[in-house]
Amino acid sequence: MDADIYLDKIDFCRYWPQNAPIGCRDFLVQLDEGNADVADFAFLSPGQVKAFKLVLEAASYLPNIEVLTIPQSAEAGLLPVNQPDEQSPVIVTGNSRLTVELLITLWAQSLTPSYFLVVDTRGSTVDMAIIFNEFTPGRLKQAIDESGLEEKAAHRRLIVPGLAGELKEEFAQATGWDIEVGPVCAAELPLFLGDRWVFPE
Repeated sequence: MDADIYLDKIDFCRYWPQNAPIGCRDFLVQLDEGNADVADFAFLSPGQVKAFKLVLEAASYLPNIEVLTIPQSAEAGLLPVNQPDEQSPVIVTGNSRLTVELLITLWAQSLTPSYFLVVDTRGSTVDMAIIFNEFTPGRLKQAIDESGLEEKAAHRRLIVPGLAGELKEEFAQATGWDIEVGPVCAAELPLFLGDRWVFPE
């Protein structure tokens, strides 16, 4: 049995140009009915076309995440991806092995330099970690302190999972960092990051 990775929670309309000659809902209906391709909408930039396509096709390349009765832990700490520098975005997640694998698979579709700050959630996925109070401001602060992130990042911005959005102010207060609430579904990140998402040539 596969776990829910929240593909149905992707908010495409959040990224749709406000001055577009066609509404986002009509765009999605045309795609769903097979009457259009993202590339048909000339008012989208080449980067936007690529990002929409990548997110729309997420189910075809992301791994199936099995439902686990016992959490499986990945190593907590700082995971650099695609040779990040001091200005690269910092993506916060829990240390579920399956969640980390999903993020790495998503990032394999890009050249986006990033840090994954993997918080010790006892191996629980973010949704379960929120329910069981394992994704906490204290654990986020601990992850920052133990990872050496402050020496690697010139900025003080963290992107936390959308499911942890209600803890934004508590995260900010505990860490002293600016908190950006990301999407509920990780597959939405190419759209969310915008120009910060780097596609291969």
